Amino acid sequence: MDEHTELRTNRHWRTAVWALRIGYLGLAAVVAGLISRAPWVLAVGVIVWLTAAAVTLTSVFRARGELPEPRPDFWPMRWMLLHDTVRSRRAA
Repeated sequence: MDEHTELRTNRHWRTAVWALRIGYLGLAAVVAGLISRAPWVLAVGVIVWLTAAAVTLTSVFRARGELPEPRPDFWPMRWMLLHDTVRSRRAA
């Protein structure tokens, strides 16, 4: 995987990673709302998920704009983002 090390120190990238992690929680709330048939749980989950998706997309576009040329395509960046959300950060 062609990873850019500049992304790990980019504040927009870190925002995108955390927003996607929060989006996972929103998606879990959506599933819980569907299973329990609680409309307020479903509504909160949808609002959290949509907000997290908007923040994630905006942050990814800003992070990509700050990268030096040649910039990675959006498809590899998507895989980098998914990878960064599930791995823990190494202690420096």
